[in-house]
Amino acid sequence: MRNISLSNREIYHIYNRGVDKRSIFLNQRNYQRFADSLIVFNNKTNLNGRNFNDRENFLREKPLVNIIAYCIMPNHFHLLLEQRMDNGITKFLQKMTTSYTMYFNKKNNRTGALIQGVFKRSHIKSNARLLEMSRYIHTNPIKIINRKNTTNVSLKEKLLAYQWSSFPDYAGMHIEQPIVANKQIIMNQFRSPKDYVKYILGET
Repeated sequence: MRNISLSNREIYHIYNRGVDKRSIFLNQRNYQRFADSLIVFNNKTNLNGRNFNDRENFLREKPLVNIIAYCIMPNHFHLLLEQRMDNGITKFLQKMTTSYTMYFNKKNNRTGALIQGVFKRSHIKSNARLLEMSRYIHTNPIKIINRKNTTNVSLKEKLLAYQWSSFPDYAGMHIEQPIVANKQIIMNQFRSPKDYVKYILGET
């Protein structure tokens, strides 16, 4: 992954997908591993023999980025990140995707690249764009959840049931170990989580 110059205290939409658009999350364990990686690798140090599952210690370290929102999909992922340190986003993505590729390849007896090399990004330059991007990220699973035979379940309930997104956190559900560190930059613009949910569903 080549070094990409991004500015501190600026917000970026970061996204990437599997090589050849292949699925990179095949089961619940894969999703959980990637979600945990958002915590474990958000710091300057490497694992250096430490237990990957010791997430409490990693949370106490100074983060490379503030995670504002995220969504993990079968063959791609979206992250809304605020960079905190020089090259923080690049370092974070490099550590996280390298580790996940090694994990996935070992589990599936394969070799080679899993995720496209250079992550895609767009600079969030306005508040309107910030809100729009949070809606885009949090509604990303709609195509997947609408394929399921749950015709009597509301879109809100479907989105809340999709656990690989920060939407349940924004909607006010209890999250035992939240990944998002800076949702207030968005939530301070709404009177309550309920109002944010209405915004996401296009009811305002």
